[in-house]
Amino acid sequence: MTDTKNPNKPLFSQHYLKYRLQECPEWHLDIKLDFEQLKNLYLSKKAILPTLNEAQTEDVFIKPVLDILGFSNIPQVVTRGKGRAERPDYALFANENERDIAYSFQNNETAFYGRVLVIAEAKYWERPLSKVSANDKRDIFKNENPSFQISSYLTGTGVDWGILTNGREWRLYYRQASSTATEFYPVDLVELLVLPFPL
Repeated sequence: MTDTKNPNKPLFSQHYLKYRLQECPEWHLDIKLDFEQLKNLYLSKKAILPTLNEAQTEDVFIKPVLDILGFSNIPQVVTRGKGRAERPDYALFANENERDIAYSFQNNETAFYGRVLVIAEAKYWERPLSKVSANDKRDIFKNENPSFQISSYLTGTGVDWGILTNGREWRLYYRQASSTATEFYPVDLVELLVLPFPL
């Protein structure tokens, strides 16, 4: 699901998405139960999501989505980007064992982030992800552009993949893209969940 009106460059070519992606073993996994869990979660929280601040959105919706997607996580581990301490919201791991091993490396940034599969940054529901916020009281960091923030985290940690989300839009970033902040793969989760599950 790419937005053709979006001026950003896509992270993946249409050829890759249409033909090559289907050759990956993950493409053949049965995700019907996960899809239903995501849909039920969204429908159960839909009414309150626009009223929540960033921390509440993470607690009520984003963290449960990451769990359903199968990620184990460690929140708020420090990285030294641009000479100051920064904390991506989540370091994501493929399973609990990988996560548990990584806990012992938290005081060694290089060793810790060398074990991380993906870093993730979460914002409040439907917060614009490509610009600074317009004085919304739900946004503590009004001068931050989330796209540049995730790009900075990827550079600072050396992790190749990043997820940036406002709960509704989920963007996948790649550290080695020619322009990390403006090349991403977007998914509108709400749009995806209202479609019937493909058989």
